[in-house]
Amino acid sequence: MRKLTAALAVTTVYAALATLVFCTMIAETVFLYPNYFHDIPASLIVADEFTAVVSVGSVMRPLGAALMLTGVVAVAVTLWARASRIWTLASMLSLISGLFLLSALYLWPRWTILFDDRALHTVDELRRTADEIGVAHTVRVVLGALTAVFAVVAALRIYRDRILRTQIQRAQS
Repeated sequence: MRKLTAALAVTTVYAALATLVFCTMIAETVFLYPNYFHDIPASLIVADEFTAVVSVGSVMRPLGAALMLTGVVAVAVTLWARASRIWTLASMLSLISGLFLLSALYLWPRWTILFDDRALHTVDELRRTADEIGVAHTVRVVLGALTAVFAVVAALRIYRDRILRTQIQRAQS
């Protein structure tokens, strides 16, 4: 029962963080992206000024690292929770592929083009880069939703197993 309790605690924290990251991505998409991309390159200059103190990366990268670490621990503790193991692994797969690899390998270099190296590119290249970011970000949001849903299902499966085992133990007493 202790292993199940530890798995429930860690997986619940992981599910809560995954949900927080997903909701933050939605807020970023709704509030920031339209302002970034509505009139390139002028809107990029305004966005640069707006995010001079705190940028999205200043928040999302540490939050993503905390999510990744919590996810790894959740995978480790759910090795004993058979009913949730596959859900936790599916969540980590979408987290690693969508939120980490897609971001680090594809999106971050494109953000550099728009904000750090903007002067080196034509307006058409900047617009194409913004379009590429929009498509990739849509994929990232979908994978973020899957990460959160799978993590919540994993936590609920562990909770269900814990309740059932408690009932069985009470019935046997």
